[in-house]
Amino acid sequence: MESAIFGQAIREYLRPRRIVPWIFLGCFCLFMANYWKLFQDGISPEDAYANVSSIFVFHILALASAIFTTAIISQEVEQKTIVYLLTRPVPRWKLITLRYLASALVVSVVGILCAVFASVGAFHSLSANPLLVKDCTAIIVGAFAYGALFLLVSLMFNRAMIICLLFAFGWETAVPNMPGQMYYLSIFSYLQGIAQHPSAGNNKLVALLTGAAGDNTLTASTSYMVMVAMVVALVVGGAWWFTNFEYLPREDAE
Repeated sequence: MESAIFGQAIREYLRPRRIVPWIFLGCFCLFMANYWKLFQDGISPEDAYANVSSIFVFHILALASAIFTTAIISQEVEQKTIVYLLTRPVPRWKLITLRYLASALVVSVVGILCAVFASVGAFHSLSANPLLVKDCTAIIVGAFAYGALFLLVSLMFNRAMIICLLFAFGWETAVPNMPGQMYYLSIFSYLQGIAQHPSAGNNKLVALLTGAAGDNTLTASTSYMVMVAMVVALVVGGAWWFTNFEYLPREDAE
């Protein structure tokens, strides 16, 4: 039963109408990486890739996580199919965890796809990019981290998509650039600590867009530990919340 639930969720998330838009965004990352030299003269392929990755790939990752994760329960409630979901002979905590794992896996694939496209655009090759492996690792961690946070938000609030998008594009853009130790409150800062991108240089606008204008001193080991602890805590919290609260179809969803 568990494998059937996981497999059904994967198939649902991988429907062509859901995946095709992300392929187009991947092509956009390729285009931007290929022509980034028009924005910064004399920039190396490594720096071009790092900038496109920080500005676009990681924000696409957060966007994908917001869309796929909020669909786990919010979409079921709004489409009035939540009753059928809960009739399955599987404990609620296991049901929500399996669907969360499926969404995080698909979001990881989306993020890695965009990173690969960006790498091809900057280097015209996959093997020449020394940053790609670390970026893919950070993307996987980010998919699970964003997913765990957005899952709990979607369980606690109606119209959770709005909150998640504000976090993905507002909070995650502003907080890493704030002075002092505010960057500790941003998931993106920890993903930067894992990816270890080169400095954005003296271009203040690029530094702001890449989240490098702050004082981020996070190491990869610290970033891994914090992200793992956060994911476990949020997933456990989400599973507990889903087990102990009732979810009914929304009558105002028409």
